[in-house]
Amino acid sequence: MGQFASSFIMTESKAVSRYTKPDQANWITSHAIASELSIAEVERLWLRFQQLGCNEEGVITEEMLKMSPIQNDVFMRNIMRKFMSPASRMITFENFIRALKFFEEADLETKIKGIFGLLNNGNPVHKDLLTKIFERVYEEQGNDIKKLADTFFKEMDTDNKGQITEAKFVQTVKHIPGHLLQDLLSFSILPNVMKQKLHNGVPEFGHGSENSWGDGGYTPRKEVPTDATLKTISEKIKMRDWDRVANKLGFVADDIKNFKAKRGANKGQQVYQMLLNWKERDGDQQVLDQALRASGMTDAALILTK
Repeated sequence: MGQFASSFIMTESKAVSRYTKPDQANWITSHAIASELSIAEVERLWLRFQQLGCNEEGVITEEMLKMSPIQNDVFMRNIMRKFMSPASRMITFENFIRALKFFEEADLETKIKGIFGLLNNGNPVHKDLLTKIFERVYEEQGNDIKKLADTFFKEMDTDNKGQITEAKFVQTVKHIPGHLLQDLLSFSILPNVMKQKLHNGVPEFGHGSENSWGDGGYTPRKEVPTDATLKTISEKIKMRDWDRVANKLGFVADDIKNFKAKRGANKGQQVYQMLLNWKERDGDQQVLDQALRASGMTDAALILTK
């Protein structure tokens, strides 16, 4: 998981904390602007960070982490260390919120690789270690732990090398049915229902639209999102499992493969092209809204209400 940490660790020379402190009025707003999160999301994460035991400067030092009850939980300890700056050996609030934003928006494969990185710091996992991990996670299983570990290990160690590599771990986990895997790895800084309530409470995010009366009676007028809106949504979901959205918009596997092939490694352009094609064919904003929500991307669907 160390390779992913470089995506969200902010160096001290560029940190928001150079310009503000927790006791200043702009502490929350400055972090919201820097991380491109909402005020509500940053406020929620600040509460969580305080509960973890940050000091009055808004940081958790390595020494503080060693004294924290979290130190007794190997998984929590490993997770928190990924948030730590290699230079200062501290976890800043900014790196904490950037990391959680990263996990919210990352695609499934990235999340699976991140989980593997927590098991043995990214190194191959042997059966003895896997058994210890299962003992920690499934304490109530008792004597069945060894049998469970043996079965799991046999499923992943298909070439009988006595170890589970990242590639084998990712390959096996991705065999879990898509909807179950999405639910298992879904992470939201704010629960979707809370995001919806927040947006519903702001007048400019209302769903008001013009309607018309035709020969057939009252018919809601179809709203079509602008290209700019589709571009914003593309950037929002490009690192997530956007294949699910494409499927719900009527695209099949070959269609998705073509979008990816034509746009190369630029994931944002891949999604944007898919949405433009959908707009030409259908374009009903309500359909896109439902597809995003059904794919666990309510935060992206809310862009349509702005």
